Amino acid sequence: MATTVTVRSVPGERFTQTVAAGKHQLIADEPESFGGSDRGPGPYEFLLAALGA
Repeated sequence: MATTVTVRSVPGERFTQTVAAGKHQLIADEPESFGGSDRGPGPYEFLLAALGA
C-alpha cells in the first residue's frame, strides 16, 4: 500500500497547509492565538490523531 502524501502552503496564509493523502484532502493550520487562521487542526492535533489511529 503506497499512498502519496503531499503538503503545500496556502499563498497569503502564514501557517495554513493543504494536505493531500491519496484521494483525501485535509487542511492544517495554527490557532489564531499562535498567528494562524484556525482553518483546521494544528500539526500537534494531527500527530495525536495519527497516534490514536
